[in-house]
Amino acid sequence: MKNQIKAISIVSLFAAVFSVSAAQQDITVTAQIDPTVDITLDDGSPLPTTATMQYLPGKGLGDYSRQVKLWSNNVDRDLLVSLVNSPSLTDETGTNDIALKVTLNGSELSTSSKTMTYATTFPNGIEHGSTVMPLVISQATPGLITKAGRYTGIVSIVVAQAAAAQNSGN
Repeated sequence: MKNQIKAISIVSLFAAVFSVSAAQQDITVTAQIDPTVDITLDDGSPLPTTATMQYLPGKGLGDYSRQVKLWSNNVDRDLLVSLVNSPSLTDETGTNDIALKVTLNGSELSTSSKTMTYATTFPNGIEHGSTVMPLVISQATPGLITKAGRYTGIVSIVVAQAAAAQNSGN
């Protein structure tokens, strides 16, 4: 009986020691890596994953604008910038769309690649990224929107490196 009491006491002691309050927090860390090119905010931080366009009654959607930089690891390649698809906002019912326009440094982007020449984009080399340029998402046809609702959509921008080195004559 004494042995049983000792065993129970030891088990109780271990249970008390290991039942101390504790909190465990797990953080999932992700990274999307392209070792050749990237687009970031002008300070080098990632582009936000969400953006809110304000609706102004009587005018339409206000522009969403951020200053960005392009990055490259190659000193003799132009960059190709395009959209994955034609962006739009769609309401929760899926029946009402608002077409969007995306411009980078004043040039409208589309699903066809737009060439950003190395010399113009990186006048000081690649070490500190490109010149700072505005990225603007706006309503394609400004004006009133008559269908109320919560609208969402995705703007997918692709930055790629040109396949061949630029000509020395550029």
